Amino acid sequence: MHQQTTQSALVSTTERPVPLRGRSDLDIKEIEYRNVPYPVIKDPVGLKYYRLQPEQYATFLLLDGERSLRDIRDELLKKFPTLHVTTRDVQSLVTDLHEKGLLCSSRLGQGEQVLDRGRNEKWKKIRQSLMNPLYIKLPGWDPERTLQRLEPWFGWMFTPPAGFVLMTFVATSWLFLAIRFDAVRQRLPEFEQFFGWPNLIYLWITLALSKILHEFGHGIACKHFGAECHSMGVMLLVFSPTLYCDVTDSWMLKSKWKRIIIGAAGMYFETILAAVALFVWYNTKPGLINHLALNVFFVSTVTTVIFNANPLLRYDGYYMMSDWLEIPNLRSKATKMLAQTFSWWTLGIESPVDPFMPTTGKVWFVLFAIASALYRWFVLFAITIFLYTVLKPYRLQSLGILLAVGSLVSIAVGMVVNFYKLMSRPRQDPISRVKVFVTSTIAVGLTALILFVPFPWFEEAAFYIEPENVSHVYSAVPGFVEEILVRPGDRVIAGQEIALLKNPQLIDEEVSLTVEEQAQGFEPEMYRQLADPDGQRLAERRLETIEEHHVDVKEQLEDLKIVAPVAGTVVAPNRRPQTHRQGHTSPLQGWYGSPLSPENIGAYLDEQTSICSIAPNEQYLAILLINQSDREDLGLDEAVRLKVDSLPERVWQGRVIEFSDRHLEYAPPALSNKFGGPLATVTDAEGREQLAVPVYQAKVEFDAPPEFLRTGMRGTARFVVAERTLFDWFWRWFRQTFHFRL
Repeated sequence: MHQQTTQSALVSTTERPVPLRGRSDLDIKEIEYRNVPYPVIKDPVGLKYYRLQPEQYATFLLLDGERSLRDIRDELLKKFPTLHVTTRDVQSLVTDLHEKGLLCSSRLGQGEQVLDRGRNEKWKKIRQSLMNPLYIKLPGWDPERTLQRLEPWFGWMFTPPAGFVLMTFVATSWLFLAIRFDAVRQRLPEFEQFFGWPNLIYLWITLALSKILHEFGHGIACKHFGAECHSMGVMLLVFSPTLYCDVTDSWMLKSKWKRIIIGAAGMYFETILAAVALFVWYNTKPGLINHLALNVFFVSTVTTVIFNANPLLRYDGYYMMSDWLEIPNLRSKATKMLAQTFSWWTLGIESPVDPFMPTTGKVWFVLFAIASALYRWFVLFAITIFLYTVLKPYRLQSLGILLAVGSLVSIAVGMVVNFYKLMSRPRQDPISRVKVFVTSTIAVGLTALILFVPFPWFEEAAFYIEPENVSHVYSAVPGFVEEILVRPGDRVIAGQEIALLKNPQLIDEEVSLTVEEQAQGFEPEMYRQLADPDGQRLAERRLETIEEHHVDVKEQLEDLKIVAPVAGTVVAPNRRPQTHRQGHTSPLQGWYGSPLSPENIGAYLDEQTSICSIAPNEQYLAILLINQSDREDLGLDEAVRLKVDSLPERVWQGRVIEFSDRHLEYAPPALSNKFGGPLATVTDAEGREQLAVPVYQAKVEFDAPPEFLRTGMRGTARFVVAERTLFDWFWRWFRQTFHFRL
């Protein structure tokens, strides 16, 4: 007995039987990928799925508890003559299969290792959730019975006739949106209104409900095509509760098109819901149903475009593209290939050959990994801006910034850890000093370029055309339009009457003052005859006050005659939209359009209402509306390039001749985004377009007399700023976007 033990101890480890064998309860199917059959193994206990390479599967079948590593290697060489495999490679394959949980052992003490592995996986998931607080996945339940009841009711939606009809309906909604895009955009609320209270709570609930429908779409499609779904749970997506549905069992389906349909089923349900919501919103009056429909359309459309349909994130679009290209684990392979490429070109580190990595299309894998990383940064940045903007009215914007900082720190820590693993990995060849020197030189040069080299760039400002030396005519006193004597485009002379207003209150007051003045005129004489000098002086002062007030009223009555201050051509002012106030009645009929329009006869004009403008000549100026943040970048006599929207092929040159002293509060309607203009505005109670950010006016004189220009034309002006580095440009934009205090 002692001799047998000694002999077995002297046997090489490669010749000892491997005490492992394949589990008999595994579900194995062969699925073709690019016309090559690959075994896909389902673990029914852990609900895990693995696609094995032919070498891995052959090793799995050879493990019977009796063969040694050398025996398995010899069998692999017989089956794959072109494969160069060593006993160490076989040991790595066996270890990988054992870590996947596909093998079992007849030896004692294996249970504790399995428990340790389960604990490690559990803590790994917790760490991943903490490192990504915007995407937290909670444990779920088995929805199999629920899906079995729902599939007969909704499974018909995945039949070809139903799919054609429903997608035609969705395409009709998109066509409707494209045709009436301007009308739809004008009806959209402002950001602060849409994401303000109480609509924010409705939006939050809508997101949760739409995503529940989305996930049930995956589950129903999975059941319809014969796969199983045993995991559904709660997920916090940007702090909004929703569901997730694990349809990994679709990997057991041989048809890749069925797998793609299952991946698209959630978006399929959401696009149908969004199409219905669009028509409901457009055809209903403002109210709860109208707001909820807009919420549904926004949530279903935006989340589908930014998250689900995009293959750069590991959501539906990614798995659909992976199935379409027939490349499982696309992102992990692309990320690994990017790391190998980076380490080779920058450090000279040659990674060991991985037999399971793709041998073709390396450039596309690297580009996909780079694009995926950049898009993840973009999504994180967009979510940060969204949270900052939504929380800012409640003075909680710092929470959004701190959350973004936490996410950035976790990403940075992950990059440092990966770099450390790369540098500490054992290797035979040393790091290339030449490549490290070249990489360092390029990095230092790019840093210097970003920080110290001025980079000219342009800024833009909206403008509209206005006659030179134009005189604006305003109503000096309020009144009703009684008569309109000129029309826009008419020639007038200085002092010519343009319109007549009527103010019954002033007329009554003038009559009353006339009577009062006549009556008061007798009092001084009466007190003089009574020899009362004090009473006489008091009566004379009252008479003077009445006379002064009477003169002032007469001047106001005279101001009801609107006259031209200079000779020239009458130019209509900015048009005012007609407002309809539900439930509000006023004895004063407000004007709309132009005050000089015939339909405004009898309309009430407030004091300082813009009646018209008088252009003394045919010369024009461009009136720039410059954002407050850009005001210091443009000085007097600086060159400006101007392009009118209606004449996009022409570019005019001009120079700044004057700046306004104070910022503008209201934008010309032509420049408002409500009417296709570039400036963000909010319509106030009087129908005026109030600017969302302060802007300043600047007058630009054309270098040469422009042709084909008319009053009111709009366009975009550009001016070059050449004194900022790339870092300054970025920091300026960052400060404008994230102006906050912790």
